[in-house]
Amino acid sequence: MSKNWYPIIDYDKCIGCMVCNDMCRHGVYKPDEEIRKPKVVYGNGCVHGCHGCERKCPAGAIRYCGDDGTIDIDYDYDTYKPEIICNGKPRVTFICVHNSCRSQMAEALGKLYASDVFESFSAGTELKDRINLDAVRLMKKLYGIDMEETQYNKLIDDIPQPDVVIFMGCNVSCPDVPSQYAENWGLEDPTGRSDEEFEVIIRKIEKNIHRLKKRLL
Repeated sequence: MSKNWYPIIDYDKCIGCMVCNDMCRHGVYKPDEEIRKPKVVYGNGCVHGCHGCERKCPAGAIRYCGDDGTIDIDYDYDTYKPEIICNGKPRVTFICVHNSCRSQMAEALGKLYASDVFESFSAGTELKDRINLDAVRLMKKLYGIDMEETQYNKLIDDIPQPDVVIFMGCNVSCPDVPSQYAENWGLEDPTGRSDEEFEVIIRKIEKNIHRLKKRLL
């Protein structure tokens, strides 16, 4: 499998449609509000060279650096296993803007279901006063976890350097956090929604935790 792929955007061709950002599941792109076009924020996440954004770009504005730029890989996201080089268990960090809801629940479920495979952390680019009260209540109800006792709000600079970064779905506010592998789970923020809608997001996080555990085994 090819390594060290890096996507390059030709801004003279780019029309700002954001197809690359919408289809990429690895957190490689994010919208730039100033130029109203995508930018590459996680080039090292593009280690597999799937060429999806290159093929799907309607303006032909994306090319790859890495190897000779011509190898086309039959890449299967569901079975891909990243090669993580670390001492002990890999450190996985779940990131959303305020580190108050989705990322906190992911940290809790990571500790519950995958502590034998990876260490779980969560962080944000900004902080709220406390963890989302609905998230606290529903995690107690569904899993018996009291996040107010076991977790707290953290900035990215407050946690160890991650080996794996999981963006919960923060879109334009996703930061550029160096790591060996990244995914963007694209989950909507359930804050302020009904318990039923909240639980849908929680179950999606749980499913993704199990899939990530299998991937990192």
